[in-house]
Amino acid sequence: MIKWFCFFSMLAFISCKSEYTKYVESELDKGEINDSLIFGMRMGQTRKDFFRICWDLNKAQIITNGEGMNAKYIEKLDSTEDQTLQKTMLFYGIFDQNDTMRGMDIKYKYDSWAPWNKNRHSNVLLNEMKAFYSKNYKGNGFLEIDLDGIKYKAYVKIDGNRQILMYQKDDKDIAVKIEDLRYKFKK
Repeated sequence: MIKWFCFFSMLAFISCKSEYTKYVESELDKGEINDSLIFGMRMGQTRKDFFRICWDLNKAQIITNGEGMNAKYIEKLDSTEDQTLQKTMLFYGIFDQNDTMRGMDIKYKYDSWAPWNKNRHSNVLLNEMKAFYSKNYKGNGFLEIDLDGIKYKAYVKIDGNRQILMYQKDDKDIAVKIEDLRYKFKK
């Protein structure tokens, strides 16, 4: 009797795992390592590497200083493209206590955003950025998840150890967080 109770209790516990938890576990179990971030940066580099790469990008006039400690990249569109689609990206590395980069915090917005310009609100940008990250970071698709404290839908894409989480912050901005799950969920 006790054996059956333990068996069914364990079964109930296992089946209570969220889709997200199952997704994380199955991807980490693959042992696949994906460390690419943006602008050639990689998880595992140092804070010093991050600043050196940003310095070089700044000297090449690709990025500038953004708000606070963020670096700022303004997308360059050619003259044949719809200029209202131009975006600004603010970014900064996520570092552990040893100054090792474990991910990247990124914020995007359309430069033509305005309260009355509904086709340049963050919900439109979110769909565009989901397509961008799906194309440029091959692997799984995005899964819709709920995040505590976020009133908008959130989406997560996990490929091996690399998680890409994105959601609307408000009507103007979307947040993208790329993280190394090996560090986030140490076993």
